[in-house]
Amino acid sequence: MKTQSKFTSIILKIAIVITCIIGFGGFTKSDAQSIIGKWHRTGTIAFKIDKVTGKQVPALSAGQQKQFDDAARANEYKESFEFKLDNTYVSKVSAKGMEPREHTEKYSLSGNNLDMNIPLVHNEKTTITIKTLDANTMVWDLLFMGKLTEVIYTRN
Repeated sequence: MKTQSKFTSIILKIAIVITCIIGFGGFTKSDAQSIIGKWHRTGTIAFKIDKVTGKQVPALSAGQQKQFDDAARANEYKESFEFKLDNTYVSKVSAKGMEPREHTEKYSLSGNNLDMNIPLVHNEKTTITIKTLDANTMVWDLLFMGKLTEVIYTRN
């Protein structure tokens, strides 16, 4: 009887360890590197290719960028995304004098390439690359009609 009792005890301990590793592993998952959640746009920087160096440089001077940012604030421009676990997202855009718009669509994420199923414009697909992502900030390189724009989002 003691042998069976020891064997049962060992089996029970192994089952508990396996349950903790497999069954409860999802509870410790961090969303620090996940796009899942609500995000709002906090910055936009347009780029151009420098003809001399061939490198990407901001398209606007620091003064022009400030004017752009000030105009966005003055017009109360707001953009947000909620990325959901079921691979859908909800986008919301509003500005002063504009009826708020909401759109729901499917997305897919492969590595750092985010496909939000944006329709082709002039036979070109909008390409979104997640440049950086941490618990609070997500930065996109958005290529649209041959123009690169960096878009910065902050987690709500």
